[in-house]
Amino acid sequence: MGGGLDTLAQLRHFHSAPSPGRADQGRQKLQKRARAKFLSLPLAVSLAELRSPLEKSYRNTVYCASVIAQEGGETTAHYCGNRWCMVCNRIRTGRAINAYMPVLGGWSEPYMVTLTMRNCQGEELRERIEEMGRVFRNSTLWAKRQGFPLEAVRKLECTYNSKRKDYHPHYHVIVNGRMQAELLRAAWLKRWGALATVKAQDIRSCDERSLLELFKYFTKLTTKTHNGDGRRLTPTHALDTIFQAMKGRRVWQPVGFRLPEAIEEAIEGEALDVAADAACQRVEERVFWQWQQQVHDWVDRETGETLSNYQPGERFTAFVESITADVQPSMDGEDAVEGEHGGSRVDPSPIEERLRRARRGAGDRGVVERRPVAGGLRWVDDPGDRPIMEGVDSHIMPSESG
Repeated sequence: MGGGLDTLAQLRHFHSAPSPGRADQGRQKLQKRARAKFLSLPLAVSLAELRSPLEKSYRNTVYCASVIAQEGGETTAHYCGNRWCMVCNRIRTGRAINAYMPVLGGWSEPYMVTLTMRNCQGEELRERIEEMGRVFRNSTLWAKRQGFPLEAVRKLECTYNSKRKDYHPHYHVIVNGRMQAELLRAAWLKRWGALATVKAQDIRSCDERSLLELFKYFTKLTTKTHNGDGRRLTPTHALDTIFQAMKGRRVWQPVGFRLPEAIEEAIEGEALDVAADAACQRVEERVFWQWQQQVHDWVDRETGETLSNYQPGERFTAFVESITADVQPSMDGEDAVEGEHGGSRVDPSPIEERLRRARRGAGDRGVVERRPVAGGLRWVDDPGDRPIMEGVDSHIMPSESG
């Protein structure tokens, strides 16, 4: 455990514990989830403060997996299911890889086709994406009439050009067969006319690594700096524009074959059902682990013990803090108080207060607080016991090294 958590966690030993290998595997999974949550929460707060039509969904993301309930040797949490949520996107991406890679791996001649057209303004984005879908369907029908039916997986992506302040929706398509790839590009160019150029389209052979690139993200969280020597967060208003335009759209689309309906729903459905995980510590206890942004981990507020022991790198921490600079409190002085068992117990993050202010400004009657309801501790609206996690609707994250 790193020095930053030595005063926080007082780890105890229990008479029944998982095997070392199983515990390590479970903790590694939790650390990846903690990394996603560490980034996702301040981003969702910033998006919620825009007061866009997606505000309620952004608020749901703030509280995604905010409490991990442990009982009977298993852990469960409530997930928002939103595509911009890094926690949920990791789950969806894993499911997509498991579903599509066995199919793609069996293709004899896979090619990656990139289909683009001129960038557009934000107010044109949703209509442009709709038109792209119509053009793509017509292109596949034309290829079929030429005697080359397509077997493919289509991925919808959109990026933002911070210098020109416009948007770049495009497709990446894995196609089985060079001729099919060429026909798809030709049909795309014919139907877009002057809006698309041959130079901007790309066809290249795929290996396993490039196949996996298809499952990376549907929008980048970062854009190049104006001088081109680094990257910074894509402006939240631009991310919101992309998320609004992508709402209700499929990210991955099979062409020429179908996945089982249950698998399709697990990948593309708005709700996100996640099976319980095996507990990796204190397996015989009933524990509510609560997310604390200050220590980038879930914490047992009774003991101060952390769940995953995740430690972000300095550059990644700086990037997260740059999203909303006043969201990250110091762990010195009054921000940490002594717990009952000698551990450090952390006061609630100012992120929660920022969300309360945003909700009051939007005209909501109550505030958000944590209280016991059926099924355990959940974040709910006051008055009443209505869970905030109701009504749910891929990003590339910076590396730990920067």
